[in-house]
Amino acid sequence: MQNVRVQFTIPNVEKTANLDIYVNGEERKMKFRVETFDWNSENGSSEDLVNILRDRILNYDSEWELYHIGAPYEDKIPVTFKFKD
Repeated sequence: MQNVRVQFTIPNVEKTANLDIYVNGEERKMKFRVETFDWNSENGSSEDLVNILRDRILNYDSEWELYHIGAPYEDKIPVTFKFKD
């Protein structure tokens, strides 16, 4: 399966972004959720923070799968999850 990654901004998403896309004329519905997790160095070393983040991702709602981990900003790190089909 080939992947196409398109980056875009959806302002004011509070829970889930529902996307309808067309691939070769066929409509597909996708759901994404972006969660932000604390990434504050006062909570430990970088290794500690990675372990905390890993634990939160592994224990996240099982209906969602990890899609993308963004760059940290303002002591937060955005993590995008995709709803499993």
